[in-house]
Amino acid sequence: MRRIAIMGAGQAGLFLAIRLIKSGYDVTVISEYSAEELFNGPPTGATYLFDDALQLEKEIGLDLWRDTAYHASAFHINLGTPGGNLDFAIRSRTSKPGASIDQRLKFYQWIKVFQKHGGKFIVSDTTPSDLLGCTSQFDLVIISSGKGPLARLFPKDVERSPHQQPARKLVQIHFNDFEQPGHTRFTSITFDAIMGAGEVITGPFYQKDDIQCAFMLMECVPGGPMDVFDDCKSATQILERAKLMMQSVIPWRYPSLNNASVIDPSAFLKGSFTPVVRKPFVKLNSTATVMGLGDTVILNDPIVGQGGNNAIKMAHAYAQAIIEHGDNIFDSEWMERTFESFWAYSQHVNHFCDLFLSPPAHVIDILKAAEHNPEIAFDFVSGFNHPPGLFPWLSNRETASDYLANKLAVSAFEI
Repeated sequence: MRRIAIMGAGQAGLFLAIRLIKSGYDVTVISEYSAEELFNGPPTGATYLFDDALQLEKEIGLDLWRDTAYHASAFHINLGTPGGNLDFAIRSRTSKPGASIDQRLKFYQWIKVFQKHGGKFIVSDTTPSDLLGCTSQFDLVIISSGKGPLARLFPKDVERSPHQQPARKLVQIHFNDFEQPGHTRFTSITFDAIMGAGEVITGPFYQKDDIQCAFMLMECVPGGPMDVFDDCKSATQILERAKLMMQSVIPWRYPSLNNASVIDPSAFLKGSFTPVVRKPFVKLNSTATVMGLGDTVILNDPIVGQGGNNAIKMAHAYAQAIIEHGDNIFDSEWMERTFESFWAYSQHVNHFCDLFLSPPAHVIDILKAAEHNPEIAFDFVSGFNHPPGLFPWLSNRETASDYLANKLAVSAFEI
C-alpha cells in the first residue's frame, strides 16, 4: 500500500486525503492544529463554492450541508462610480446553486470523516527542516499549508506572477438580518464593483454554530474611498464603518443594511496578500522532493471567488494523477507534469481574477451588454463556475467584439 503524507488540513489537503483514503491508500495528514482547535479558532474566508466544486465533494460523500445550508442560485452584479452613481446592473440565474460553509465546521467534520476511514491525523508544527525526514517515510509528501512558511520554500514562478504587491485590502464580516429582520435568506450572490475603489461581495453563509447568516467581503483598493477599516478592531465597528462608507460610495446598497447586525463581535477578518504562482515542487536534496498543492502554489485574490473552487479541483486532479501513476516513483518530472496538466485549467482562473482586478474596456463592454441580454449575462455568470468557458471571448477587445457581434446578431434575428 502506497504511503502519502499531506502537510495541512485545509480545503485542498483534506479533500485529497479523503479521496485517497477511500481509494485504498495509506494517508497521513499532518496539521498545525487539531480538529477542535480549528473549530474553535478565528474565522476563515467565506469560500463560496460553485456547482462543479460541490459535485466533487458530493462524489466522495463530503456534501454534509446540502439540506441545511442556504444555496444561492442567482447573481446580482452592480457597477458604479466612486461618486455614488450606479452605472448598470446585471441579474442572472445560475445553472445550479452554490453555497458557503464555515471552514471551521467543514474542516472539523472532514477530519472526523478522514479518521473514520482509517486516516492518520497528526498534530505537529512541521518546519522546513522536518520535511527531509518525512520524505524517507512516505512515497509522496504534499505541502498544502496555504500561505505559511512551508509555502515559501517553493520558488515563485515569475512569468505567471504579474503582481508585486496586494491589489486589495480585504475585510470580511458575518452578519444577520440583512434584508428582513430575523430572516437572512439569500438566493443570490451580490457583487457591487466601484471603479477605482473596490468591490463588495455578499452571499449566504452557514456559520459553524449552525447559524444561517451572511458574509460580506469588502475588497478595498489601498488609499481609495473604501479603504476606511484600518483602525476597526471588531466586526461591530467594521459594520458601522461599512454603513457610513456605503452611504457615499454604494448608496443603492445602503438601505439593505438598515437591519444588519453582526453574529459575533469577533466574526471578522482583515488582511491582504499578493497573488502568486509558485513552482510545483521543491528538491530538498538530490533524492528528496516535495510537491505543492492549493494556495501553496496557486494563490489568487478572492475577487471572483475561485480560491476554494480551485483548491477542490486541483486536489481532485492530483488524486486522479496519483491513482493513475500506480506503483511508479513520484519524481519531479511527474510532479511537473501533474501541475502543468492542472494549469491548463487554472490559467483561465488566474486570467479571470486579473481581468476583474483591473477591468479593461472590453470587459466593461461585455458587462454593459449583459444588462439587457440574458444570454450574455448567463454566459458571464456561468464563468464563475467554470472559468475556461469565458475564454477566448473575454480575453481581449477583438475576441470580445466578435462575441458581442455574434450574440447581438442572434438576438436581433430572434426578435
